[in-house]
Amino acid sequence: MENHERSIRLPDNGNKVKAMQQKLLGVAVIAIIFVAWFIAARIISKPLVLPDFVETMQQFFKGWVDSRTMSNLGITLKRVLTGSAYAVLVGTVIGLLMGYSTKVMMAVSPIVNSIRQIPIMAWVPLSIIWFGLGEGPTVFLIFMSAVFPLIINTVSGVTGIDPNYINAARSMGAGTVAIYRDVIIPGTLPSFLTGLRLAVGSGWMSVICAEFIATSKGFGFLMIEAQERMQTSKLYALMIMSAIVGFVIDQLIRLLEKRLTSWRFKNGKAVG
Repeated sequence: MENHERSIRLPDNGNKVKAMQQKLLGVAVIAIIFVAWFIAARIISKPLVLPDFVETMQQFFKGWVDSRTMSNLGITLKRVLTGSAYAVLVGTVIGLLMGYSTKVMMAVSPIVNSIRQIPIMAWVPLSIIWFGLGEGPTVFLIFMSAVFPLIINTVSGVTGIDPNYINAARSMGAGTVAIYRDVIIPGTLPSFLTGLRLAVGSGWMSVICAEFIATSKGFGFLMIEAQERMQTSKLYALMIMSAIVGFVIDQLIRLLEKRLTSWRFKNGKAVG
């Protein structure tokens, strides 16, 4: 009995060791990149092109305690949350309708597939005309970046549901509202959450770009300011901070995904 219990626990220990090895490998790769940066900066000796690693790290740690940097980061995060919330509202509704109704799919799909091909930066001039400078254009650009991944993944989730489930619900007297509530929405949730990860990631990248042009506040504006003042070490530090914030946001959504669809995960990995 004791040996049997050990045989059951061993795979879990093996997975933990493997996960730890993967994390250590990631840390090792980052360490190698930093060492290469340190050496290359000394060899090149052109701070405007590749700033000193130590100086950049000083700017990096200073940024996390600098009130102005944190204030602008808060502004950018608020914009991302606002634009993403609008995208979730619109994208989920359109995706559910397109996935459930063939007529809606035929009517809306050409419009969606055409508009989503327009590069996000092409919307900048029009967004400024519509909303002026400030919050409006940035929130709009986040919305436009985020809404299409949500629509596409939601449609994929709905069309991936076995029609027998819907037919069985109908045969038991379920109406359209009940089918959406009890069959379609739960079945679409994994694809929707994947779309949400893509959407928020796209929104985070687009807001940084939008703040280069359409606003005088935000994290992207700080990057432009550092570039104009030729503070390359600060620019690199802000880019690293941006990458970390984006990574943390993505991990939080992954945790939400595991919590809401725990049945899909085995040993921390999605199984279907």
